Amino acid sequence: MMRTWAANLVQSPVYRRRVLRVAGATLAVTVAMCGGMQYLWRDAAGDSATVTAKAKQATKTAKSSKTSQDSSAAEAQAKPTPTETALDGIGQIDGSAQVSTVGFTLDTDTQVQLEDELNTFAAYGYGVSFVLVDMTSGKTLASYADAARYSASAIKGPYVLSLAETGTIDLTAAYEAATDDDATTQYLIDQTITVSNNDTYKELHDTYGTDAFATWAKSAGVSVDVTQGSYLNMSAADLARMWAKGYGYLFGSADTGSADTGSAGSDGADSADGDASAGTSTAGSGSAGTSADNTTQTASDLDSAARQWLAGEYSDTLNSTIHMALGGQYSVYTKAGWINGEGDYYALNDAGIVRSSSGDYVLAVMTSAADEYELVSGLVSMLDTIHSASMTA
Repeated sequence: MMRTWAANLVQSPVYRRRVLRVAGATLAVTVAMCGGMQYLWRDAAGDSATVTAKAKQATKTAKSSKTSQDSSAAEAQAKPTPTETALDGIGQIDGSAQVSTVGFTLDTDTQVQLEDELNTFAAYGYGVSFVLVDMTSGKTLASYADAARYSASAIKGPYVLSLAETGTIDLTAAYEAATDDDATTQYLIDQTITVSNNDTYKELHDTYGTDAFATWAKSAGVSVDVTQGSYLNMSAADLARMWAKGYGYLFGSADTGSADTGSAGSDGADSADGDASAGTSTAGSGSAGTSADNTTQTASDLDSAARQWLAGEYSDTLNSTIHMALGGQYSVYTKAGWINGEGDYYALNDAGIVRSSSGDYVLAVMTSAADEYELVSGLVSMLDTIHSASMTA
């Protein structure tokens, strides 16, 4: 009876319509849910794609920035310093030639004029050597650059620079002169450089020796053994190397500008080992370690001020033929050396840094033309003209 009733119910049109309606509704709900899920998936996929694209772009930008930074750092690291540029130029000259050029060529007229000037020295029985190198371009002009000549007191300039740059002397302390010992060091430096006092140079040399000087000179590629004595037989090329090294210390990491701040000592006669053994100068003495408003300077400020003071000591030194020729036009930082027959030595030398209107350069001139200041300063003027015309960067 029950089976018959169930069979009749299933076969009933009404029942079948209800079942179809329920099934249809269920199917609609299912389709709707699936469609919603599809939309949700699409939205999620869209957001994910956007995030991924942005992440990729950020990564690309970061990599590009890092590459640019690395490239800039590499370029900065690869770019030679002025000292390196100058040393490279000096290293390429023909040290045995009357006239040698690196990085440029003299025109015929200038070549003839320079040779005539050099031949004038020979006609008077004097020897002459020089090296001029531009600190930016590395262009170099030289004559008999490897010939050994007596340094006289031209060696004092690089010697003091070596003590300062190696930290063998505390330049800041000497500049401040806050203690008696530091004031004494300042005095020894001042007298040795400005008036070429042999006694103060001897005291520095006896106190500090030549180890620091040797290390410093070796780093510049100097070939002469600087430990062989207080005064040396050396080449103009080595003297120029020393001043190229000194340029990096005075004007490289802490550019002190080109204002002349030193003062020359009084004229004095040459002594047995080269230069004046007496004389007093007040250049740079009594320097304070605080600013005008009594505000204590930073260590960096003091270091810069100390280097500026030291540069000033070289700015108008006794008997400098470079200063005689060019001091009225430019700032020059030099140390001369001279001797006229004592110990059978003859020399009139000068070397240092010229901060000219056409660029900074190092010049070392070594001659046996004792007392021939006009002859040597005339050569210096000619060399400056050549530099301005042909050797700038």
